[in-house]
Amino acid sequence: MGLFEDIKHRFRSGDSITQLMVVNASVFALINLVLLVAYFDRSGNSWLHRIPEDLTLAATSSPVGMLYRPWSLVTHMFTHIGFGHFLFNMIALYTMGQVFVSIRGSKSLIVVYLLGGFVGYLFFALAFNFIPAFASRYQNYVLGASAAVMAVTTAAATLKPRQHIFLFGAMRLELRWLAVILVLLDLASVRTGVNSGGHIGHLGGAFLGYFYARQIIKGKDMGSWFSNLLSRMSSWFGGSRMRVVTNNGRAKTDEQFNIEKKERQKRIDEILDKISRSGYDSLSKEEKEFLFRNSQR
Repeated sequence: MGLFEDIKHRFRSGDSITQLMVVNASVFALINLVLLVAYFDRSGNSWLHRIPEDLTLAATSSPVGMLYRPWSLVTHMFTHIGFGHFLFNMIALYTMGQVFVSIRGSKSLIVVYLLGGFVGYLFFALAFNFIPAFASRYQNYVLGASAAVMAVTTAAATLKPRQHIFLFGAMRLELRWLAVILVLLDLASVRTGVNSGGHIGHLGGAFLGYFYARQIIKGKDMGSWFSNLLSRMSSWFGGSRMRVVTNNGRAKTDEQFNIEKKERQKRIDEILDKISRSGYDSLSKEEKEFLFRNSQR
């Protein structure tokens, strides 16, 4: 199976990390393709020259401005222009996404990602409209997956604070300390005036991730309504799909199905125990694939 076919298979099979990365990569490619065409068009009359760099996909701090681009409430968290910004966020999403999926499963990742992006924007908009230090008569814009990824990171750190990860493949660090360091860096960066809106958005994402995880620990899934909404929206666009479970061409009996389900859950529990003891990187390739395949069940 080629790279493209593998990505397409993962996207269709419900690998949420791949789905989020593919959407981010597609938007990044679209923006830069349009900018490249505009760059080589020297006529100066093309409509491409009148399109802003973000293609109106970034969200603005102005409530009036948002009336003209309401879609940006969603699109801003998938929009990157600079390659460095895009690459860093995708590495962080892939790394922390794997950790989160190993704890909560694939479906919850998309919910936390989107809610983290929404709350990150809310923090940004409130700060630039009501805090005098940030208030401006000019519109300010926010874009990027950072707030959403921050939500995933802090949620994972709150659910499994003592789980270890290896930063840059070398530095062993507990998730809770990684989250604390990132939050402190954002707090210190807000007052510098350099991308203050972005750092405020990160703090909003961190807040959502922490609050979401605390509710999970209490036995409440605050994202269940959002997950159900996404499922209904998916059925509107993609239609419902019926799956027939077969075994060598024959339907499985209830007894066979329950036995396999029990064995599958036992294997998942063993893998999760291994992650708790030694970290996600200790898993074999086969164990990682097994965890991804069964995270949607």
